[in-house]
Amino acid sequence: MKKLTAIALTLVASQALAAEAPVSASGYMMGLSNYLWRGQSISLDNPSLQSDFMLEHELGLYGGVSYETYRYEDGGAEIKDYEIDYYGGYYHMFNDDLGMGLSAMKYTFGDGGDTLEYTVSVDYRSLSATVNYDEDVEAWYGELNYSVALFADSTLVVHGGWFTDAENYGYGDESSPADEFYDVALRYDYPFWDKFSLLLEASYHEYEDDHYMIGVAYWL
Repeated sequence: MKKLTAIALTLVASQALAAEAPVSASGYMMGLSNYLWRGQSISLDNPSLQSDFMLEHELGLYGGVSYETYRYEDGGAEIKDYEIDYYGGYYHMFNDDLGMGLSAMKYTFGDGGDTLEYTVSVDYRSLSATVNYDEDVEAWYGELNYSVALFADSTLVVHGGWFTDAENYGYGDESSPADEFYDVALRYDYPFWDKFSLLLEASYHEYEDDHYMIGVAYWL
């Protein structure tokens, strides 16, 4: 459930911002070995198919829709499901180094659930800081991402995140659930042929095992 990998969102945003037309379109299709979200596997460490389509105006307004498959356990059974997410927002570059964004995303799930998340982001050169508030879980999530340009136009992203007011996620002891916990990750993108990229990720969550992902993305 919940969202695309941060590296995917970063790449989509950078492509759209680089476009010269008043209204530009961007998107991708991805096949991933795992659906990782903030240090957690949302697919029970199984493969996931994901796609996204976004329109952006030169004034900074944008909106889009994404699709992801995921899995969860219910009564010992493994359930396959999907989510469709609708999002919109505004992003402004103050100068060549500094930008800020405001957005909202509505998550809808095949089993009938939905939730709404609000996001504020600030980007300075290669460093990005984001604060998210989930209206349904009533929890905050802050994250820092630092991007490093490597050989052959590849990129490494160092990620750190922190959940607060997050007792409803069910981590910690039953009598004393954890309301704060963290995750860290390394994400790597390697463009290898025309519009294709190889995606790699290794993540660690304070209350979960390590998770790993390898995938291929096609950028529209």
